[in-house]
Amino acid sequence: MNQRTYTIALALILFMSACNLPVLGTPGTIPTERPGAVTPGTEPTVGAGQPEDVASTLPSIKLPAQLTRFPPPPIIAVPKSTLQIGGESFDAYLIPGDRLRLVCRQPCEMAERIIDALYASYKVTAEQDVRTAGINILDSLKMIDIHLNRDKNCTRNESELGLTGSYPDDPNKLFICLYLTDPDLQADPLVPFTPEGAARAGGLGVFAHEYVHAILWGRFASSHDFVFPIEYATLNPSKPEYGNLCDPVYQYGAPLTYQLCKSYGLTFDQLIQSLLDVDRLYQGGYGNQPHKEVGYNQYRAVLDHILGGDSMPAFAEAGYQKLFVEEGTANYTLPWANEPCTYRAALVSDVTVPLGTLLDAGASFKKTWRIRNTGSCAWEGVQLVFARGEAMATTTSVPVAATSAGNTVDVSVAMAIPAEAGVHTGEWRLRSASGQDFGPVIDLTLYARPGCTLPPQLTAFAASPAAIGPGALSLLSWGQVTNVDNVEILGLGEVDPNGDRLLVQPKGTTTYTLQATCGEKTATSQTTVAIDPDLPPFAISALTASADPAHFSGPCSPGEEIRFSAKFVSNAPGVILYRWDASNGGTSDPRLFVIENAGSQIVTTSWRLSSSSSGWMAFKILAPQESEAVRANFSLICTP
Repeated sequence: MNQRTYTIALALILFMSACNLPVLGTPGTIPTERPGAVTPGTEPTVGAGQPEDVASTLPSIKLPAQLTRFPPPPIIAVPKSTLQIGGESFDAYLIPGDRLRLVCRQPCEMAERIIDALYASYKVTAEQDVRTAGINILDSLKMIDIHLNRDKNCTRNESELGLTGSYPDDPNKLFICLYLTDPDLQADPLVPFTPEGAARAGGLGVFAHEYVHAILWGRFASSHDFVFPIEYATLNPSKPEYGNLCDPVYQYGAPLTYQLCKSYGLTFDQLIQSLLDVDRLYQGGYGNQPHKEVGYNQYRAVLDHILGGDSMPAFAEAGYQKLFVEEGTANYTLPWANEPCTYRAALVSDVTVPLGTLLDAGASFKKTWRIRNTGSCAWEGVQLVFARGEAMATTTSVPVAATSAGNTVDVSVAMAIPAEAGVHTGEWRLRSASGQDFGPVIDLTLYARPGCTLPPQLTAFAASPAAIGPGALSLLSWGQVTNVDNVEILGLGEVDPNGDRLLVQPKGTTTYTLQATCGEKTATSQTTVAIDPDLPPFAISALTASADPAHFSGPCSPGEEIRFSAKFVSNAPGVILYRWDASNGGTSDPRLFVIENAGSQIVTTSWRLSSSSSGWMAFKILAPQESEAVRANFSLICTP
């Protein structure tokens, strides 16, 4: 175990190319193409219900998925210490009692405020993964170190974005490598080096991926067939295609789950149930691989039991024959195969106090979950028991009302959020009358805010461009606001205190006021968008797209990158909203491009492929005036 590591290098490149993710950005983010235009990693808020100076005719844009599931976490100071790992000195950041520790090899190049923001962000993302997967990392694993820069354990090869492993001298202690101080990753708008950006994004796509590896570590082979569906469902709850295992996005990165869906109708819920059954095998000591991991022949038995058929052809189609040969091909009989009924459950909803609710530190509340009995056993004598984290309750178990198969039940617990500001997480499990834990983790993640008594502190509030012509868009942006109960832009409504952006289309010169309140204390900052009478109404012309190379023949390993450029001419400063569409069906979320000066403009993106292919990438402007899409065609012939 201690020598086994998992990377998201080539396999991730292949999968992300298949679904256009390196081209289009991690789902749920809108990078800004011109560096320095705005704080990256957040999304403009536009759409219905705003004053007429906001671009109400623009398409409605949903917030990034990681923000729709949770609001941005409050940033608090994380206690710092120093330690030695493998003979190297590290700065270490850890809240006592937590299992996530951020470590940065000395001299650490990252500001402590950014590390504090990353800490909050990663705690939230880890719990998102847990809610999607239904399980968390094994209790036997002591802690996870999140390495922020290169060191002896995190050496990074050319194409590696992240890595999960265990320390050679302590196999029960995991580490995740993120390389956030590498120059090429610092330039990535998905890893913004500002506190407000880090709290929202902080490389969540890579961390979410690696934390799923950590969840599976020790139980079962940490295959991308399971990591990718969980990761992308976690980060994209509003996108139903990521919950459909038959979607082409999974064909290359998750071939087994894709084949099981195409051949047997495997659903996402059944995939999660299969992992819960794997956990039951592991926890019962039935694993037949070294270190008591569950083997693929056992997993096949789990799937056969769930699907009611022989799943071996799907394993063969996905290229798993070698694993079966290595592990032995003997059929496996599940210990519960002949049980008269099964105990299973699914979390339906948070009836009260949803995940990510912000409460005053020390506040009391009643938490209610709605749970469905998805098994065949009627529930009699079932309890909800505290499992790990912070109970936030005076009791560690509550009775669950009798529930027949197929029905739902509401389970409530009287709770109080801790007095310490920050992120607080607790996990509960269902337990049968016979003492068997079953069903997914029933989790709760809350934010405690301190009482507000100090004057609010505002950071930059600016408009870009600050001078525009009639009909043009401008982008308001602001940074972290501290010591605050409420932040709003007067006339436009409440906004995010962790920093955000707002796309506006004023009819005349307008001064915008950012106002923060803390108790009876108030602070304001203003910025003006001027309508310059000497500038023409905003327009785009001469829109074209090209691919480089348009035609390629040669070795493609580890992947050939095709660069796409969209060129156009703007007659005045402004902001455009655009997207990229690809020939394999992938499409990006809307993105922003800030134009400070009239003239020729270029927007670029890329697509990395490792097998022969032909297709196109199309560029389309969405606002302030919609354009026809322009395509750039390419062909790729990969030779040995």
